[in-house]
Amino acid sequence: MLAILISRAKEANHIRGVVPHLVDEGLSVLQYADDNVIFMDNDLERAKNMKLLLCAFEQLSGLKINFHKSELFCYGAAKVNQIDYAQIFGCDLGSFLFRYLGIPMHHRKLMNKDRKHVEERFQKRLNYWRTKMLSA
Repeated sequence: MLAILISRAKEANHIRGVVPHLVDEGLSVLQYADDNVIFMDNDLERAKNMKLLLCAFEQLSGLKINFHKSELFCYGAAKVNQIDYAQIFGCDLGSFLFRYLGIPMHHRKLMNKDRKHVEERFQKRLNYWRTKMLSA
């Protein structure tokens, strides 16, 4: 339901996604299980619209968004307004480099050493699966 609300808000130009040159209409939300990653351009008025949309989602769905458990990440020109964004959303400011689902996240291109950890973990789990599931 949240993805639909965000899509309709983008159509009405109340919010705007990022990287519209890579994703049609810009990327606004990634969802995995009960996690949501929301992307927005640097615009305080549209940020207020997003907060209203999230509050409407709470009312419509009966679900509660834990803003106090959430983190806000700003980069580029948005860093100037990061305190304002944190106040709008009522959440703490996060800092790069952080991990999401075990994968390092950063606003710049990751280096090989950052990806190496993910590859090693994947290989370890694959080896474990092979020994458990495949007969010798």
